[in-house]
Amino acid sequence: MDDSFIDLRLNQRGSQGEDSFWPSFTDIMTVIVMIFLLAMVVLLLRNMELLSQLRATMEAEQQAMELVRTTDEENETLEERLIAREHELSMLRMQMMQMRERSKEQEAAISSQRFQISNLNRERDELDGKLNRLAQERESLNTQVARLTLDGSRLQRLISEADRNIEGLTDNLKQADAQQAATLQNLEQLRLSLQNKDRQLSTALARSQESDLRLIDVKQDYSKLKIQYDKLLRPARTAKGKTLVEVRYTKSGKIFRIDYKGPGEPAFNSISRTGLEQNLTRLKQEDDDLYIKVIIPKKSGLSYNEAWSFTNHLHRKYDYYYQQEAQKERIPE
Repeated sequence: MDDSFIDLRLNQRGSQGEDSFWPSFTDIMTVIVMIFLLAMVVLLLRNMELLSQLRATMEAEQQAMELVRTTDEENETLEERLIAREHELSMLRMQMMQMRERSKEQEAAISSQRFQISNLNRERDELDGKLNRLAQERESLNTQVARLTLDGSRLQRLISEADRNIEGLTDNLKQADAQQAATLQNLEQLRLSLQNKDRQLSTALARSQESDLRLIDVKQDYSKLKIQYDKLLRPARTAKGKTLVEVRYTKSGKIFRIDYKGPGEPAFNSISRTGLEQNLTRLKQEDDDLYIKVIIPKKSGLSYNEAWSFTNHLHRKYDYYYQQEAQKERIPE
């Protein structure tokens, strides 16, 4: 071969006479290129796998964020429902206390009416006793008249001698008859008076029952109309977006207890009535959207008037819902 060209053939055995076992430069470069290509393929496959994992991780993160957002919305809705149900429970407890007090008042009225009826029955028994006594006196007078008549028949033979005595007896008889007639008249008046009182009592009881039934019907109709009116014209009272203040009111003996939990506070704290008013006044000056949640426990020891007066005072003075209602009432139509 020409000396100007290098022989690059593998395992050449030329005229040089050299027997070499080492690979040539071309073989080395070929191996290096193959190794580089294999490394590039491995890196590309690894990058594709990492990219797919990254996409899956991002999708899982988005799903987790969506789940957290949905959970937060459900928790807010459940909390609003819980607050609304607790408020309704407090109102129902106060209504139960009102019904109990009304029942006690009605029982007292019924006891008073029973006492009056027993008095009237006793008067009627006394009048019956007087009537019996008058009847006995009448029988006694009739007996006396019969006896006198018998004596008069026996003394007919002595009429001429006993005219004066007979005239006297006749006068006595007339007086006895007059007394008997007056007694019978008084007895009849007493009977009529007793019957009139019985009728008046029956009429009064019927009117009282009818008035109570009408009053109950009117109150029920008014409550239904009021609820329908509020539902049609006013939005529902809700704690969503409002500053929530919780107040628990109880009574032990003659001592009233107020527990207060302000916005962001983890638990209830005992507070005086003056302190409660000061805190609510301060919060109302900072934010008009106050939601006053009054909690009346089941065994609070309060009467209906006490529970309702306390709740109505806080709502009317501080709660946003009742403040709006008061403003609407002040605006002339």
